[in-house]
Amino acid sequence: MLKRVLTFLPKAFSSLYSRLLLVMMLAVGGSFFIATTIWLHAIQSDKEADAAASVQDLAISMAQTVTYFEGLPKAYQHIIIDQQRNMGGSRYFLSVNQEYVDFESIPDNPLKLELIKEYQLAFRERVGQRMGQLRVDFAYPDKLRVFNSGVLFSELPSRWVQNNLVLNPPAPVLVAQMQMESGDWLYLASLMLPDPYVVEGIPAFTGDQLAFTLILSLVLILSSWFIVRWLTKPLRRLSKAAMSLGRDIHQVPVPEQGTYEVRETARAFNLMQRRILTFISERDLLFSAISHDLKTPITRLRLRAELLDDEPTRDKINQDLAELEQLVQGALELARGSDLNEPSGRIKLKPMLEAIQEEVAVLQRQVHIEMPYPVFFSGKPMAFKRCLSNLIHNAVFYGSEAWIKVVDESDSITIIITDNGPGVPESELEHIFDPFVRLEGSRNRHTGGSGLGMTIARNIVHSHGGEIKLHNLPVQGLEVQIRVPRE
Repeated sequence: MLKRVLTFLPKAFSSLYSRLLLVMMLAVGGSFFIATTIWLHAIQSDKEADAAASVQDLAISMAQTVTYFEGLPKAYQHIIIDQQRNMGGSRYFLSVNQEYVDFESIPDNPLKLELIKEYQLAFRERVGQRMGQLRVDFAYPDKLRVFNSGVLFSELPSRWVQNNLVLNPPAPVLVAQMQMESGDWLYLASLMLPDPYVVEGIPAFTGDQLAFTLILSLVLILSSWFIVRWLTKPLRRLSKAAMSLGRDIHQVPVPEQGTYEVRETARAFNLMQRRILTFISERDLLFSAISHDLKTPITRLRLRAELLDDEPTRDKINQDLAELEQLVQGALELARGSDLNEPSGRIKLKPMLEAIQEEVAVLQRQVHIEMPYPVFFSGKPMAFKRCLSNLIHNAVFYGSEAWIKVVDESDSITIIITDNGPGVPESELEHIFDPFVRLEGSRNRHTGGSGLGMTIARNIVHSHGGEIKLHNLPVQGLEVQIRVPRE
């Protein structure tokens, strides 16, 4: 799995667009996530600091209350508590119980334990040696007992606890119980302000905060996508134009738009296209002039040679003239084989191969075609047919049969042509595509060929943005592989 991922990543991020988008997403998303994390951590730290200050104030208040109650006669303690409740309560809920009131506390967490420790330290500093048993914890109102009788905090009259009452949603209540010198337990319950929920130990990223962060990150990513797409659009247009130029030189000039660098590149690209068109036009004129100008003197020389009485000399001159005329014709064929003026269209590969198969059948040779279903791709039909015709005729000429296999892939088409001939010497494989090269041995030119068939085939394949390779088969024969992109 890891190997597949490592193989996929370079392909997925091979373009400037994908890499720039990845960099922006990582930079924007990463900086936003880091900033949000720091911001939430700062808020959480402030809340924890406020909670620590709040429990210290509560500890000081309880220490003062303990001192005050211990100075009162026991009969007056309940009178003071009743007056405090009837007046509408205060920030605290107070009660005096004969025994420690047990209750179900909230789950432990590091902050809760730290706050309890802060409370105990602050209380001990105020009370000193007079300090009895002190028990501090946190509980939810619906699970907090306030009297030995089992009454819950949430069941108390609203006027008693209207300021430290149950919040919605319920917030943990700090509960401190200290045993006084009389043996009674002073009970104090209160909310930590300003944020009583902090003691729950809720992580900085709550569900709502995480959803908000994800939505904002998505907005930033979409914005980055639009920006990167806008910036790289001229480059994509230039890239497509460059790919199309290799197949059809007569392309509409690239719009010179975008940033300064892109405009300059597009301007240079358009200039290159105009120069290539000029070169092709001049080349056609040159070969036409050569063909026209050489035919006349060749014809004159042939007529003069016929007037010679010396037959051996006449035959040699005619042979040289025939070879010269063949070289001129070969140069013209090479120029036509590299011609880029044919417009691109939809190539139907199966009818094209079947037409060549019929042509070969006239020569008493067989061509076997293996193609499971029709295959189509974009190219120059006449030029590509000439390429296949050259290769297939070579295969059946040097062997008795040829086999053609078409492999249809997602982004390309591979055409494999094999024969049962003697193959090509290994030392000549790298030169077989050179112009006017005629191999010795079994593949030499018996029929007066110019040695340009493989050169023309290679030029046509390259003009379609493809590649051509050949190698000898293990036993006998030659295999030619043509791979062209689908678009």
